[in-house]
Amino acid sequence: MSKPRQIIISLWIWLCFISCNSDDEAPTIIEQTGPTLPTSIIFREIPVETFTMGGTTIQNDAPVISVTLSAFAISEKEITNQEYIDFLNAAYVDGWITVSAQQTSDPCGTYTENMVIGTGSAPHAGEIYLQLGETGGCTSSGEEEHINNRSWILFNTSEHMFELIDDTKTSWPVNWVKWYGAYAFAQYYNVSLPTEAQWECAARGGQQLEYPTNDGTLDLTKANYNGDIPGVYNPVGHPLSVGSFPANPYGLFDMAGNIWEWCQDYYGESFYMDGTTDPVNTSAGPNNKRVRRGGSWNYHSKTLLTYSRASDFENRGNNHFGFRIVKQSE
Repeated sequence: MSKPRQIIISLWIWLCFISCNSDDEAPTIIEQTGPTLPTSIIFREIPVETFTMGGTTIQNDAPVISVTLSAFAISEKEITNQEYIDFLNAAYVDGWITVSAQQTSDPCGTYTENMVIGTGSAPHAGEIYLQLGETGGCTSSGEEEHINNRSWILFNTSEHMFELIDDTKTSWPVNWVKWYGAYAFAQYYNVSLPTEAQWECAARGGQQLEYPTNDGTLDLTKANYNGDIPGVYNPVGHPLSVGSFPANPYGLFDMAGNIWEWCQDYYGESFYMDGTTDPVNTSAGPNNKRVRRGGSWNYHSKTLLTYSRASDFENRGNNHFGFRIVKQSE
Protein backbone atom coordinates (compact mmCIF):
# COMPACT_ATOMS: atom_id res chain seq x y z
CA MET A 1 0.00 0.00 0.00
CA SER A 2 1.32 3.46 -0.90
CA LYS A 3 2.26 5.86 1.87
CA PRO A 4 -0.31 8.55 0.86
CA ARG A 5 -3.07 5.93 0.94
CA GLN A 6 -1.93 4.76 4.42
CA ILE A 7 -2.10 8.35 5.66
CA ILE A 8 -5.61 8.88 4.29
CA ILE A 9 -6.90 5.64 5.85
CA SER A 10 -5.31 6.53 9.20
CA LEU A 11 -6.95 9.94 9.20
CA TRP A 12 -10.32 8.41 8.37
CA ILE A 13 -10.03 5.93 11.27
CA TRP A 14 -9.04 8.74 13.67
CA LEU A 15 -11.96 10.94 12.63
CA CYS A 16 -14.36 8.02 12.98
CA PHE A 17 -13.02 7.27 16.46
CA ILE A 18 -13.47 10.87 17.57
CA SER A 19 -17.01 11.13 16.24
CA CYS A 20 -18.13 7.80 17.67
CA ASN A 21 -16.54 7.94 21.14
CA SER A 22 -16.40 11.57 22.24
CA ASP A 23 -19.05 12.84 24.69
CA ASP A 24 -17.95 16.44 24.18
CA GLU A 25 -20.09 18.99 22.37
CA ALA A 26 -19.98 18.98 18.60
CA PRO A 27 -17.13 21.07 17.20
CA THR A 28 -17.90 24.67 16.31
CA ILE A 29 -18.37 25.19 12.58
CA ILE A 30 -16.60 28.31 11.34
CA GLU A 31 -18.82 30.01 8.80
CA GLN A 32 -17.13 31.11 5.63
CA THR A 33 -17.60 34.85 5.15
CA GLY A 34 -16.56 34.96 1.51
CA PRO A 35 -13.57 36.55 -0.20
CA THR A 36 -11.52 39.05 1.77
CA LEU A 37 -10.58 42.41 0.33
CA PRO A 38 -6.86 42.99 -0.31
CA THR A 39 -5.35 44.32 2.91
CA SER A 40 -3.87 47.29 1.06
CA ILE A 41 -7.35 48.82 0.69
CA ILE A 42 -7.92 51.31 3.51
CA PHE A 43 -11.29 52.91 4.20
CA ARG A 44 -12.13 56.32 5.61
CA GLU A 45 -15.32 56.85 7.57
CA ILE A 46 -17.74 59.48 6.33
CA PRO A 47 -20.24 60.46 9.05
CA VAL A 48 -23.96 61.02 8.69
CA GLU A 49 -24.14 64.29 6.82
CA THR A 50 -26.53 66.72 5.23
CA PHE A 51 -24.63 68.59 2.57
CA THR A 52 -25.22 70.92 -0.35
CA MET A 53 -24.88 68.99 -3.60
CA GLY A 54 -24.53 70.49 -7.06
CA GLY A 55 -23.32 73.65 -8.74
CA THR A 56 -23.10 75.38 -12.10
CA THR A 57 -22.11 72.94 -14.85
CA ILE A 58 -21.90 73.19 -18.62
CA GLN A 59 -24.84 70.79 -19.04
CA ASN A 60 -26.85 72.55 -16.32
CA ASP A 61 -27.41 69.09 -14.81
CA ALA A 62 -26.35 69.66 -11.20
CA PRO A 63 -29.00 71.70 -9.35
CA VAL A 64 -27.96 72.99 -5.93
CA ILE A 65 -29.90 70.86 -3.46
CA SER A 66 -29.71 69.52 0.07
CA VAL A 67 -28.98 65.80 0.42
CA THR A 68 -28.71 63.69 3.58
CA LEU A 69 -26.56 60.57 3.63
CA SER A 70 -26.24 57.77 6.16
CA ALA A 71 -22.72 57.09 7.42
CA PHE A 72 -20.51 55.07 5.07
CA ALA A 73 -16.85 54.26 4.49
CA ILE A 74 -14.99 54.85 1.23
CA SER A 75 -11.62 53.59 0.05
CA GLU A 76 -9.03 56.30 0.55
CA LYS A 77 -7.44 55.57 -2.83
CA GLU A 78 -8.46 54.36 -6.26
CA ILE A 79 -8.24 50.58 -6.76
CA THR A 80 -4.76 49.74 -8.03
CA ASN A 81 -3.43 47.35 -10.65
CA GLN A 82 -2.25 44.93 -7.96
CA GLU A 83 -5.55 44.99 -6.10
CA TYR A 84 -7.44 44.29 -9.30
CA ILE A 85 -5.04 41.47 -10.17
CA ASP A 86 -5.73 39.95 -6.74
CA PHE A 87 -9.43 40.03 -7.59
CA LEU A 88 -8.93 38.57 -11.07
CA ASN A 89 -6.90 35.62 -9.82
CA ALA A 90 -9.39 34.81 -7.09
CA ALA A 91 -12.38 35.27 -9.38
CA TYR A 92 -10.75 33.09 -12.04
CA VAL A 93 -10.37 30.21 -9.57
CA ASP A 94 -14.00 30.68 -8.52
CA GLY A 95 -15.23 30.48 -12.10
CA TRP A 96 -16.37 34.09 -12.31
CA ILE A 97 -14.26 35.09 -15.30
CA THR A 98 -12.62 33.81 -18.44
CA VAL A 99 -10.19 35.32 -20.94
CA SER A 100 -10.97 35.53 -24.63
CA ALA A 101 -9.52 37.34 -27.63
CA GLN A 102 -11.97 39.90 -28.98
CA GLN A 103 -11.89 42.37 -31.83
CA THR A 104 -12.03 46.00 -30.75
CA SER A 105 -11.74 49.37 -32.42
CA ASP A 106 -10.60 52.86 -31.55
CA PRO A 107 -9.76 55.96 -33.64
CA CYS A 108 -6.39 54.40 -34.52
CA GLY A 109 -7.93 51.29 -36.06
CA THR A 110 -9.27 47.81 -35.38
CA TYR A 111 -7.25 45.13 -33.60
CA THR A 112 -7.60 41.99 -31.48
CA GLU A 113 -6.97 42.07 -27.74
CA ASN A 114 -7.50 39.67 -24.84
CA MET A 115 -10.51 40.56 -22.72
CA VAL A 116 -11.63 39.51 -19.24
CA ILE A 117 -15.25 38.36 -19.53
CA GLY A 118 -17.74 37.51 -16.80
CA THR A 119 -18.97 33.93 -16.78
CA GLY A 120 -20.89 31.44 -14.65
CA SER A 121 -22.62 33.07 -11.67
CA ALA A 122 -20.70 36.34 -12.01
CA PRO A 123 -22.73 39.53 -12.32
CA HIS A 124 -23.44 40.50 -15.93
CA ALA A 125 -22.01 37.22 -17.22
CA GLY A 126 -21.04 37.50 -20.86
CA GLU A 127 -20.00 41.14 -20.59
CA ILE A 128 -16.40 42.35 -20.87
CA TYR A 129 -14.91 43.51 -17.57
CA LEU A 130 -11.43 44.60 -18.61
CA GLN A 131 -9.22 44.95 -21.66
CA LEU A 132 -5.75 43.43 -21.22
CA GLY A 133 -2.32 44.51 -22.44
CA GLU A 134 -3.45 47.39 -24.65
CA THR A 135 -0.66 49.32 -26.35
CA GLY A 136 -1.52 52.80 -25.13
CA GLY A 137 -4.74 53.91 -26.75
CA CYS A 138 -5.81 56.78 -28.95
CA THR A 139 -7.33 60.19 -28.55
CA SER A 140 -10.73 60.84 -30.10
CA SER A 141 -8.92 62.55 -32.98
CA GLY A 142 -6.78 59.48 -33.70
CA GLU A 143 -3.49 60.48 -32.07
CA GLU A 144 -1.61 57.69 -30.34
CA GLU A 145 -1.22 58.27 -26.63
CA HIS A 146 1.81 57.66 -24.45
CA ILE A 147 2.74 54.00 -23.90
CA ASN A 148 2.23 54.51 -20.15
CA ASN A 149 -1.49 54.53 -20.84
CA ARG A 150 -1.65 50.86 -21.70
CA SER A 151 -3.46 48.27 -19.61
CA TRP A 152 -0.73 46.85 -17.36
CA ILE A 153 -2.40 43.49 -16.75
CA LEU A 154 -1.87 40.33 -18.79
CA PHE A 155 -2.95 36.71 -18.51
CA ASN A 156 -0.17 34.12 -18.28
CA THR A 157 -1.63 31.23 -20.28
CA SER A 158 0.94 28.70 -19.06
CA GLU A 159 0.44 29.51 -15.38
CA HIS A 160 -3.24 30.42 -15.71
CA MET A 161 -2.68 33.56 -13.70
CA PHE A 162 -3.06 37.29 -14.17
CA GLU A 163 0.17 39.23 -13.85
CA LEU A 164 1.51 42.76 -13.97
CA ILE A 165 3.46 43.66 -17.10
CA ASP A 166 5.67 46.14 -15.24
CA ASP A 167 6.28 45.85 -11.48
CA THR A 168 6.77 49.61 -11.18
CA LYS A 169 3.06 50.03 -12.00
CA THR A 170 1.79 48.08 -8.97
CA SER A 171 0.33 51.16 -7.28
CA TRP A 172 -0.98 52.82 -10.43
CA PRO A 173 -4.78 52.90 -10.62
CA VAL A 174 -6.20 50.07 -12.66
CA ASN A 175 -7.52 51.43 -15.96
CA TRP A 176 -9.33 50.11 -19.04
CA VAL A 177 -12.01 48.92 -16.59
CA LYS A 178 -15.56 48.92 -17.87
CA TRP A 179 -18.42 49.62 -15.46
CA TYR A 180 -19.15 45.89 -15.47
CA GLY A 181 -15.61 45.18 -14.24
CA ALA A 182 -15.78 47.75 -11.46
CA TYR A 183 -19.17 46.45 -10.35
CA ALA A 184 -17.97 42.82 -10.40
CA PHE A 185 -15.00 43.70 -8.17
CA ALA A 186 -17.35 45.31 -5.64
CA GLN A 187 -19.84 42.42 -5.75
CA TYR A 188 -17.12 39.82 -5.31
CA TYR A 189 -16.03 41.39 -2.03
CA ASN A 190 -19.54 42.25 -0.84
CA VAL A 191 -18.96 46.00 -1.03
CA SER A 192 -20.32 48.62 -3.46
CA LEU A 193 -19.44 51.27 -5.94
CA PRO A 194 -20.17 54.70 -4.44
CA THR A 195 -23.46 56.28 -5.27
CA GLU A 196 -23.09 59.61 -7.01
CA ALA A 197 -24.22 61.40 -3.86
CA GLN A 198 -21.75 59.46 -1.69
CA TRP A 199 -18.95 60.30 -4.10
CA GLU A 200 -19.71 64.03 -4.07
CA CYS A 201 -20.16 64.14 -0.30
CA ALA A 202 -16.76 62.45 0.18
CA ALA A 203 -15.16 64.72 -2.41
CA ARG A 204 -16.35 67.86 -0.63
CA GLY A 205 -14.47 66.78 2.48
CA GLY A 206 -17.09 68.03 4.94
CA GLN A 207 -16.20 71.59 3.94
CA GLN A 208 -18.19 72.19 0.72
CA LEU A 209 -14.94 72.26 -1.27
CA GLU A 210 -15.07 73.56 -4.85
CA TYR A 211 -12.41 71.07 -5.91
CA PRO A 212 -11.82 67.78 -4.05
CA THR A 213 -8.25 68.63 -3.04
CA ASN A 214 -6.65 69.34 0.32
CA ASP A 215 -8.01 72.90 0.44
CA GLY A 216 -10.56 73.17 -2.36
CA THR A 217 -8.27 74.93 -4.81
CA LEU A 218 -6.64 73.37 -7.84
CA ASP A 219 -3.20 73.49 -9.41
CA LEU A 220 -0.72 70.94 -10.74
CA THR A 221 0.74 70.33 -7.27
CA LYS A 222 -2.65 69.07 -6.04
CA ALA A 223 -3.97 66.78 -8.78
CA ASN A 224 -3.05 64.96 -11.99
CA TYR A 225 -5.04 66.72 -14.72
CA ASN A 226 -4.59 68.42 -18.08
CA GLY A 227 -4.65 72.14 -17.34
CA ASP A 228 -7.46 74.64 -17.76
CA ILE A 229 -8.15 74.62 -21.50
CA PRO A 230 -10.53 71.99 -22.94
CA GLY A 231 -9.37 69.91 -25.90
CA VAL A 232 -5.63 70.29 -25.32
CA TYR A 233 -3.76 67.08 -26.18
CA ASN A 234 -0.97 66.05 -23.81
CA PRO A 235 1.29 63.55 -25.63
CA VAL A 236 3.13 62.55 -22.43
CA GLY A 237 0.21 62.50 -19.99
CA HIS A 238 -0.68 59.36 -18.02
CA PRO A 239 -1.96 58.20 -14.61
CA LEU A 240 0.30 58.33 -11.57
CA SER A 241 0.58 56.13 -8.47
CA VAL A 242 -2.44 56.54 -6.22
CA GLY A 243 -1.78 58.91 -3.34
CA SER A 244 0.74 61.04 -5.22
CA PHE A 245 -0.97 64.27 -4.15
CA PRO A 246 -2.22 65.63 -0.79
CA ALA A 247 -5.42 64.10 0.60
CA ASN A 248 -8.64 66.03 1.03
CA PRO A 249 -9.96 66.77 4.58
CA TYR A 250 -11.56 63.31 4.80
CA GLY A 251 -8.18 61.69 4.05
CA LEU A 252 -9.09 60.72 0.48
CA PHE A 253 -6.58 60.83 -2.35
CA ASP A 254 -7.08 61.56 -6.06
CA MET A 255 -10.74 62.46 -5.88
CA ALA A 256 -9.61 65.11 -8.34
CA GLY A 257 -7.99 63.82 -11.53
CA ASN A 258 -5.79 60.80 -12.23
CA ILE A 259 -8.64 58.61 -13.53
CA TRP A 260 -12.40 58.94 -13.84
CA GLU A 261 -14.21 56.87 -11.20
CA TRP A 262 -17.28 54.79 -11.94
CA CYS A 263 -20.28 55.26 -9.65
CA GLN A 264 -23.25 53.01 -8.93
CA ASP A 265 -25.91 55.32 -10.38
CA TYR A 266 -27.35 55.51 -13.82
CA TYR A 267 -26.97 59.02 -15.15
CA GLY A 268 -30.07 61.17 -15.11
CA GLU A 269 -30.01 64.87 -15.90
CA SER A 270 -32.92 65.65 -13.63
CA PHE A 271 -32.71 62.79 -11.12
CA TYR A 272 -31.63 64.70 -8.03
CA MET A 273 -34.26 66.46 -5.94
CA ASP A 274 -33.95 68.71 -2.90
CA GLY A 275 -34.26 67.20 0.56
CA THR A 276 -33.66 63.57 -0.40
CA THR A 277 -31.97 60.93 1.77
CA ASP A 278 -29.51 58.34 0.44
CA PRO A 279 -30.47 58.82 -3.23
CA VAL A 280 -29.34 56.41 -5.94
CA ASN A 281 -30.59 56.36 -9.51
CA THR A 282 -31.53 52.79 -10.45
CA SER A 283 -33.42 53.75 -13.61
CA ALA A 284 -31.45 53.25 -16.81
CA GLY A 285 -33.33 55.93 -18.71
CA PRO A 286 -33.09 56.39 -22.49
CA ASN A 287 -29.27 56.46 -22.67
CA ASN A 288 -28.45 53.54 -20.35
CA LYS A 289 -25.31 55.30 -19.10
CA ARG A 290 -23.59 55.13 -15.71
CA VAL A 291 -22.13 58.07 -13.83
CA ARG A 292 -18.40 58.69 -13.65
CA ARG A 293 -16.85 61.38 -11.48
CA GLY A 294 -13.64 63.24 -10.71
CA GLY A 295 -11.96 63.96 -14.04
CA SER A 296 -8.68 62.39 -15.11
CA TRP A 297 -5.10 62.98 -16.20
CA ASN A 298 -6.22 64.00 -19.71
CA TYR A 299 -9.22 66.18 -18.81
CA HIS A 300 -9.31 69.89 -18.02
CA SER A 301 -9.94 71.55 -14.66
CA LYS A 302 -13.71 72.11 -14.97
CA THR A 303 -14.27 68.36 -15.02
CA LEU A 304 -12.55 68.06 -11.64
CA LEU A 305 -15.06 70.21 -9.76
CA THR A 306 -16.71 68.37 -6.88
CA TYR A 307 -20.10 68.75 -8.58
CA SER A 308 -19.08 68.19 -12.22
CA ARG A 309 -20.99 65.25 -13.74
CA ALA A 310 -20.11 62.87 -16.56
CA SER A 311 -21.40 59.53 -17.81
CA ASP A 312 -20.62 56.69 -20.16
CA PHE A 313 -21.91 53.36 -21.38
CA GLU A 314 -21.39 50.35 -19.11
CA ASN A 315 -19.37 48.54 -21.79
CA ARG A 316 -16.93 51.41 -22.29
CA GLY A 317 -13.49 51.40 -20.68
CA ASN A 318 -10.28 53.11 -21.63
CA ASN A 319 -6.98 54.41 -20.30
CA HIS A 320 -8.58 56.91 -17.93
CA PHE A 321 -11.47 54.91 -16.41
CA GLY A 322 -11.13 53.27 -12.97
CA PHE A 323 -12.95 53.25 -9.63
CA ARG A 324 -12.94 53.16 -5.85
CA ILE A 325 -15.34 51.37 -3.48
CA VAL A 326 -17.56 51.96 -0.45
CA LYS A 327 -18.85 49.80 2.36
CA GLN A 328 -21.22 50.09 5.30
CA SER A 329 -19.86 52.24 8.10
CA GLU A 330 -18.56 50.24 11.08
